[in-house]
Amino acid sequence: MSSNEKKRLRDRRSQQTLREKKLRHTSQLEEQVAHCEQHHSDQGVQRLLQVIEGLRKQNEALLNRQKSLKSLVDSWETEEEPAATDDSSHDLSSLYKEMSNREAQFSLQTNFNDSIAPHGIGSLLNAPMSAVSTPRQKRSPSLEPLSAETTLLWNQIPPHTDDFSTRTMISCPWFLYPELIVPCPDVPNSPLDFIYGTKTNALADQIHTALQRRPVRDPERLGTGWLTYHFSRWVIAPSPETYGRLPAFLRPVQGQMAVPHPLVLDFMPWPRFRLNLIRRWHVHGKDRDGLFGFMACCVKLRWPWNETVLERNEKNELCMKKTFYETIMSESGWGLTPEFIRRYPDLVEGMDINKIVVELF
Repeated sequence: MSSNEKKRLRDRRSQQTLREKKLRHTSQLEEQVAHCEQHHSDQGVQRLLQVIEGLRKQNEALLNRQKSLKSLVDSWETEEEPAATDDSSHDLSSLYKEMSNREAQFSLQTNFNDSIAPHGIGSLLNAPMSAVSTPRQKRSPSLEPLSAETTLLWNQIPPHTDDFSTRTMISCPWFLYPELIVPCPDVPNSPLDFIYGTKTNALADQIHTALQRRPVRDPERLGTGWLTYHFSRWVIAPSPETYGRLPAFLRPVQGQMAVPHPLVLDFMPWPRFRLNLIRRWHVHGKDRDGLFGFMACCVKLRWPWNETVLERNEKNELCMKKTFYETIMSESGWGLTPEFIRRYPDLVEGMDINKIVVELF
């Protein structure tokens, strides 16, 4: 072949190759256009925009929650710092000042001279009161804790709103089983029943089970269980003996008689605290489990961390130390941490913060 013929052959092959490339490219573009027309219509675009907007709002909400959690954790660290430094007194002084300002504006409106309406555990347990006590009489106790020697005050049970005929209660579940707890002794056989449970005392064992739900150390578990047991025994079987075993600060005051309330509120160790909680129950009752859970962490006995609460008697039996028993039976033996006071200041209004605050070191 001549050089001209060879040149024309190369040109024809080049043009053919170019045409094939253009055809392939055109085919690819047509497929992309068809795909866009099929999947990227106006309705599809709007739907995707809505999804994107929803994800954007969700992302903003998550970021806000993250900031809130971070600020909460930072506040915990800030509150813990004074305990490790010498500035703790300054932190508490600010707490006292804050509570003093609230105290000046606090006024508890209650007529403490009203008579007490008769109420009994008989209606709660669906059993006649004649089986456990004599008929009640109306009394007019003052705001001060009632005295064990005061006539007929032992059978004045505060009115309660609990329905013990159902099994939907959150607290005091032992009152659902009167056939088991009525025969229990007035005094527990051993303090170990509240720490480890027991198979011989249904009331002590159920109180132990209820306390197991909370992160409580053994001194508070034993002290709370002991007081709860004796108060429950008095409610179950009112008598001068069961009433006399209650510490003075745990005996009902007039405000508890005036307003029906959940029975568990009567177990709180401070009379003014009980009154504040009863009158604010419409607010705090909406998150009762959160309140009691936080309270379990903040109600403390003034008992050394490294000190044991039990000792052996002359029969080699484990029993409570005398000093520990005196602590749990004294109102001054119980305290609240500053964290609880800051979170629920309305529940400690009218109380002397200096007497109830307890610091943990």
